[in-house]
Amino acid sequence: MLITAEQRTELESLIELASHGRALRHEHDNPSQASALKDLVSQHRELETRKTDAAEVVEKLRTEVDEHAAAIEIQNGQIKKKTVELNDGTGLTSRDLVNLQSEISGHEERVAELEEAELGSMEELESAEAALSDVESSLAEVTAAGRTTQAAIKDRKAELAAELEANSASAQKLKADLPEALVQRFDQNIAAGGPGAAVLNGPNCQACGQEISGMAWKSMLLEDPNQTYECQECEAVLLRKG
Repeated sequence: MLITAEQRTELESLIELASHGRALRHEHDNPSQASALKDLVSQHRELETRKTDAAEVVEKLRTEVDEHAAAIEIQNGQIKKKTVELNDGTGLTSRDLVNLQSEISGHEERVAELEEAELGSMEELESAEAALSDVESSLAEVTAAGRTTQAAIKDRKAELAAELEANSASAQKLKADLPEALVQRFDQNIAAGGPGAAVLNGPNCQACGQEISGMAWKSMLLEDPNQTYECQECEAVLLRKG
């Protein structure tokens, strides 16, 4: 199909717009920050697991501390009770008094053991709470980074959508001045995943790489440079470089 010099210029502009549109669409569908967001999601998931584990350790140690405190209270209660009995001494024999003193001593030893165990649990609890706090801080940082990245991707997608719309509008204006049959072939090739049209720099289709026969290429070189062709392989509109 032979087109005018003006239409040739418009077709060349349409080819550039289509190429730019594909680049915009690719970036829109494959955000440059998608990989970073994926990493942040993975980190968030890992930190959530670590937080759960750390919280379980903290809860276990808090329970231990409470149990030690309750056991100490019981022992102290026994010491107080036995001490009152010892000081009263009513109806008690010497053996009873010795036994009471022995029981009080035993309770005091048990209190000392429990207090030592309680102190150990409290130290472990302090470390566990610090570890949990660190994980929570890291989780907060990753969460904030994820939200920032998501917002950036959303904003960029909106920009790209606007650029794609403008690109499409510009392409439609150019198509309005081109032959309908040529535009149909162009759009069909676009729908099939091709570039729509391409400028030939040599005996190969610049759309799919298909080699053009020597005879056909020589014939093209003798024809008007504004003559358009159709690739026999990919059906893209072809225009010889002027």
